[in-house]
Amino acid sequence: MNMVQRKTDYDRRGKKKIALFFPTPAYGHYRIELGLAIAVIAAPLEGKYELHLVDERVTPNYEQEILNNLDDTVCVGISSITGYQIKRGIEMARKVRAINPEVPIVWGGYHPSLFPEQCCESEACDIVCVGQGDVTFPEIVGSLAAGKAPEGVTGSVYWTPAGIVTNPPRPLLNINDDLPAPYHLLDVNRAIEINQHRNHEKIRTIEFHSSQGCPGKCGYCADAQLYQRHWTGLDAERVIREVTQIVKTYNLDQVNFSDANFFANQNRVKAICEGFIASGLNIRWVASARPDTFHRYKPEVLELIRESGCKRIIVGAESAAEPVLQLINKGATAEDHLKSARVCRDYGIGGTFTFITGFPHAPGTQPQETTEDLLRFIEKVKQIHPDIRTKIFVFTPYPGTPLYDLAVKYGMPEPKSLEEWADYNPATLKESVWVGPEERRMIEKVNGFYYPFAYPDSNMQLKLQNGGMKKYAYRLLHAMARARARSHFYGMPLEWMLFKTFRKETFEPIA
Repeated sequence: MNMVQRKTDYDRRGKKKIALFFPTPAYGHYRIELGLAIAVIAAPLEGKYELHLVDERVTPNYEQEILNNLDDTVCVGISSITGYQIKRGIEMARKVRAINPEVPIVWGGYHPSLFPEQCCESEACDIVCVGQGDVTFPEIVGSLAAGKAPEGVTGSVYWTPAGIVTNPPRPLLNINDDLPAPYHLLDVNRAIEINQHRNHEKIRTIEFHSSQGCPGKCGYCADAQLYQRHWTGLDAERVIREVTQIVKTYNLDQVNFSDANFFANQNRVKAICEGFIASGLNIRWVASARPDTFHRYKPEVLELIRESGCKRIIVGAESAAEPVLQLINKGATAEDHLKSARVCRDYGIGGTFTFITGFPHAPGTQPQETTEDLLRFIEKVKQIHPDIRTKIFVFTPYPGTPLYDLAVKYGMPEPKSLEEWADYNPATLKESVWVGPEERRMIEKVNGFYYPFAYPDSNMQLKLQNGGMKKYAYRLLHAMARARARSHFYGMPLEWMLFKTFRKETFEPIA
C-alpha cells in the first residue's frame, strides 16, 4: 500500500475536532445496523470537542465529512471487525495520511483488540484502543490534546519510532458505568429510511445494546476471548427508561437488542418485560438467546416475554451433531434446540435458528456433520414450529478463538498483517477449505429460497393467503419448494434462477 510515512509526534494541542469512522462491514447488500460502537465512545467527549461521527453506509459525502476537517482534528478513530471493514478502514486511513499525515489514527473494535501490536505495525494505524473504549478512548484523546503520546493509558497500544509500546490492559468495566448511547450523534432516521427502501422494511427498527459479553465458552466466538466469559447487563430500570426514550424519539415499531446473550439473567429479563408492559410501550422486540438457556425459563416469565412484545428470538444452534457440539464447546445439545423450538411454538414467539457448516477437520478425514445432516435436522425444527426461520452459515474461523487455532493447525493460511486481514472476509466464504463451491451454492438456495417457501413463516403465510394475484405464484413456488425440501433434490433449480432474476432480496431476514 502506498501510504505517506506516519508522523512521530503526537502533539495535538489546541485541536477542537474528533472524527470517528464506521466503515461498511461487509461486501454486498446487508441490512444497516447502527454504528453504536462509535457513538458510545463519543459520549464522554460531547460538549468538549466538535464530534463528527461518520457511517460509510449512512452519511452523505462521508469522505468529505472526515477529510475536510483534518486540520483541526485531534485524531481520526476507525472501528473495525475482521475482514472487509478493515479494507474500508485502511482506504480511509490512506486518504487521511495523504491529506494530513500529522493526524493520529486510532483503531478500535474486535479485530484491533485481538491484534493490537500487529495493527500498529501497519502504517494505517498509530494507536489501538483495546477492548472497552468508553474510558480508554477519551483518555487517549486527553493525552493527544495535552501534546503527548498515550503513555500510561491502560488499554492502549501505540507506535513509536523506537518500537511499539503496549500499556497494561484495562480491567473490564460494568456496563452500567457507561453513559447512555448518544443516538442523536448518529443519523438514525436516515438509517431507518435506507433499510425501509433497500430492504423493504415496513416498520421502523433500530438497535439497542443492553448487555456485554457472554458466559458461554463457544470455541468459535471472539466474545469469550475479549470479555473473558464475563457478562454484565444494564439494570432493568435503565433499559426500560432508555428504550422508552428512543422509541418515542424515533417513532419506532421495533427494537432489536444487539446483545450477544440478552437472556443471560432471567430476573433481569422478567423485570424488563414487566416494565415494558406497565409503561404501555406497545413495542415489538427481538433478542438473542442460548439454546440451553431459553427453554429453561419459568412459564410465568415466558408469558411475560410474549406479552411484552417479543416478536422473535435468535438462537445460535450451530450444530445438531454431538461430536461437533463438543468440538465447538457449545454447552448445548440437539434436544436443547428442539425444546427451544417447542417453547417458541407454545408461547407464540417467532424464532430464528442459525446453524454453521464446515467446521474444521483434519485433512483426509470426513466431516462429523455435513450440510445434508443439518438440513435433515432443520426439517425437524420447522415441523415443530413453522414460524421458526433458519439460516445456515459457512464457518469462517474468527481470530483469537480456539477453532481459529485448530483451523490453522489443519492447514488454513494465517494472515500476518492488517492488510492481509483486510481480505479475510466471511461474506466471500473463501476462507473455508471444508465447504466446496457446489455446497455453498446449495446453502445459498436453501437459505434464500427453498426453506422460506417450503416451510412458510407467518409473513410468508400472509403472502400465500392474501397476496393478490401473486399468491398463485407463491403457492406454486411453495409446492415446488416443499417437494424439493422433502426429497433433498436441488438439481436443475429453474425456479431458483427465476426467483433470483426477478427478486433481489431474501425472504429470510435474521430478525
